[in-house]
Amino acid sequence: MATNEPTNNALRLTFVTVLVIGLFLALFSRLWFLQILAGDRYTLAAEENRVRSVLTEAPRGRILDANGAELVGNRPALTISADRMQLLDGNGDPLDEDAERVLDRLSALLRLERDEIIERLVSRRYSIFRPIPIAIDVAPEIVYAVREQQELFSGVVAETLPVRTYPQGQLAAHLVGYLGEISEEELTAEPYAGEYRPGEFIGRGGLEQTYEPDLRGEAGSRRLEVNRQNRVVGVLQDREPVPGGDLVTSIDLDLQEATERLLAEGIVSSRSTTHVASGRNLPSTAGSAVVLDATDGAVLAMASFPTFDPREFVGGVSQRYWDEVTSEDNEFPLLNRPIQSAHPPGSVFKTVTGAAFMAAGRIGPQGTINCAPAYDLGGITFRNWNRGVNEGPMNLSTALMRSCDTYFYELAYDQWRVEQSQGDDVEEVLPIVAGRFGFGRTLGIDLPSERAGVIPSREWRREFWLNTRETYCRNAEEMPPGFGRDINADLCVSGGTWRGGDAINSSIGQGDVLTTPLQIAASYMAIANGGTLWRPHLGQRIVAPDGEVIREIEPESLGDLGLDDAELRAIQEGLRRVVMEERGTAHGAFTRGNPFPLSEIPVAGKTGTAELKPKVPFAWFAAYAPADDPEIVVVVNVEQGGGGSQTAAPIARNILEHYFGVTDAEDAEFVEGDRILD
Repeated sequence: MATNEPTNNALRLTFVTVLVIGLFLALFSRLWFLQILAGDRYTLAAEENRVRSVLTEAPRGRILDANGAELVGNRPALTISADRMQLLDGNGDPLDEDAERVLDRLSALLRLERDEIIERLVSRRYSIFRPIPIAIDVAPEIVYAVREQQELFSGVVAETLPVRTYPQGQLAAHLVGYLGEISEEELTAEPYAGEYRPGEFIGRGGLEQTYEPDLRGEAGSRRLEVNRQNRVVGVLQDREPVPGGDLVTSIDLDLQEATERLLAEGIVSSRSTTHVASGRNLPSTAGSAVVLDATDGAVLAMASFPTFDPREFVGGVSQRYWDEVTSEDNEFPLLNRPIQSAHPPGSVFKTVTGAAFMAAGRIGPQGTINCAPAYDLGGITFRNWNRGVNEGPMNLSTALMRSCDTYFYELAYDQWRVEQSQGDDVEEVLPIVAGRFGFGRTLGIDLPSERAGVIPSREWRREFWLNTRETYCRNAEEMPPGFGRDINADLCVSGGTWRGGDAINSSIGQGDVLTTPLQIAASYMAIANGGTLWRPHLGQRIVAPDGEVIREIEPESLGDLGLDDAELRAIQEGLRRVVMEERGTAHGAFTRGNPFPLSEIPVAGKTGTAELKPKVPFAWFAAYAPADDPEIVVVVNVEQGGGGSQTAAPIARNILEHYFGVTDAEDAEFVEGDRILD
């Protein structure tokens, strides 16, 4: 039998040869793909596997007063930090028994729960390639304990980090603001999107928030070489951070301190005085004060009472303190009242309505109207504050001096009738003129969350009614028979109608009129300087760490009041007489106790008492001085403080006395003014 073994061997050899060649071709193709086609991608991946980038936060710029005094700065703080990689695994659990013991020792040393320490270690704020701060601003003895017993605290380091410092304590807290951790929503929203990392701290409130881009600076970076265990084996590149710029403000530190002190002491002292209507002590729950440069709108001082301590926010605010400063029971200390609280302004608004009625041609600067004790309209009696007294004919100047309500009632009703006759093409004079004075809109101060207030109009009334009609109708059905039910039934049907009574209430800053203390201050500033409404501002310039001025922040005009010389003089004269003449409603506040030197420093001003039933009226006083060459404007508001002449005017007087060097704030006393509801 013939054998075919040579043929089989040849076939096997051919198969093996083809297989080997195929394998070499496959290997060559794969190497060609990895090195040629995908070479760049895999080179980058390899680089990323051995290189880590760590950002270094830049020191924030300081916030300074007008003379360079530090309101907010930075200082080194003793900090206990820990290496997450040595203590926790990928799930955030202790890496091993040794790590558990270290965490327990840290818990005892820092008096923190172990879970809280772990929560801070897994925070996304910090890179895993640098120690993560666990406790900031610790006592030196804690640092010594860690360093002297390092073998017991493996992975724990004591270091020094920059933190925000407040050399003036809680002074100007509402103006400077504080820092808070950025939220997930903010990370994807303007102006933070793409610029911030999770967990970074940003400005919250005040100048910290407004000037965040200037104060933040530019982060530095370090490129670290790591091994397969993610241990750092070298530094490839180190770029130093660029500190943020310093913000120089218009705040006068001495005046700010005096204003805060005098406002707080005045409010507390007024609680020992009596509300003329009820006979009970005034609640005087809260208040605010604004001091502006009369020439350009620079904020010299701004106070809100009660206040808070920004130092509590360093390193993260506690839940306890957060609940305290956001509590209604504590009158919301975090609220910046000069710009975020809007109340009826009462009689301090009569400067606006007087200007509006002159603009409408209802009366001239010297035209007179009888100051009757009351004004009757449709069965409703609108009374003057000086009840039962007919004070006779008076012009605008005298009406302001005496704060005569019925003067403004009559003009308001006359103007309402004229506007009613104009049909759908009506041009409402009060909202137009009020807008020139800065009301019904935000003024654009360089502080966040400014409110616009409300200047009611026919259009506003209808929109408001459409939004609230269901409530009126429901109340009309559910309330028992009586006045309240009748009112709600009427509002349910015709609450969108602008009536004569609405115009009358608006004319004395009541009804639906809402203004902020800052708006009042800005409007009186415009009256004082001859008619220019300036944008209130705190920022003056941004300065680099080396002292170079990066950016000047120039004053900005918002427009003109639109008054001619005679009209403006009538208002200015009326305000001057409020303080300077014996029959002026604020005269007593400036002459009781040790009299204010009015002959040397004449003062112009206006008292206001705003009703918000069932609360005690809110007290207002707005002033500028010297009346013949104005330097500053002062506005004080005391919530549930009774009459403006009673509580707000004496506080404003004390602020003026400090500014002009008459009496230092430390020696000032609150002396109650006249108990009139003007």
